[in-house]
Amino acid sequence: MNTNKVCLNCGSSELVSDRSLGGKMVCFKCGSSSFKNKSYSPLKNRKFIYFTIALIIFMIVIF
Repeated sequence: MNTNKVCLNCGSSELVSDRSLGGKMVCFKCGSSSFKNKSYSPLKNRKFIYFTIALIIFMIVIF
């Protein structure tokens, strides 16, 4: 299993190699062959944290 990719259809990371398709990777749950790499982007979390901090500071300044 390759845990660095996820299925575009169902989001599962359970991928198998299908022997009938010449070893092509397919999703174990839905059978799709469309994948994307998992992204561990801390940038999205940072944006949320910065927004929260800015909102708190804004509330302190207002009150």
